[in-house]
Amino acid sequence: MKKDVTPNQKFLIDRLGMMRTRAGLSARELSGRIDRSKAYISKFEGGELTLPSEVLLDAIETCGSTPEEFFFEDIANYKEAKEVFELYKKLTPENKARVIDLMKNLK
Repeated sequence: MKKDVTPNQKFLIDRLGMMRTRAGLSARELSGRIDRSKAYISKFEGGELTLPSEVLLDAIETCGSTPEEFFFEDIANYKEAKEVFELYKKLTPENKARVIDLMKNLK
């Protein structure tokens, strides 16, 4: 990887690599599926080029993910956190307050 890769670029490179691997795709396969040259993703993952946002979004979708999951800080717990949040959104305001109080006391 190039030495002048910023922390933000490293995050994008690492995260896309993880999602690509999880999807069972080689860098070459992902490049082809997003209509880019065979070495495109390899060059990105090597820090040789940056991806325009629309290409990154296409790659994320091709890997079977969403931008929300891609950028979620604790990706290992994304599905669980999303489920908890979806359930929380359905609660009444009173029950939301109870859940918050309960969580504060569970420290």
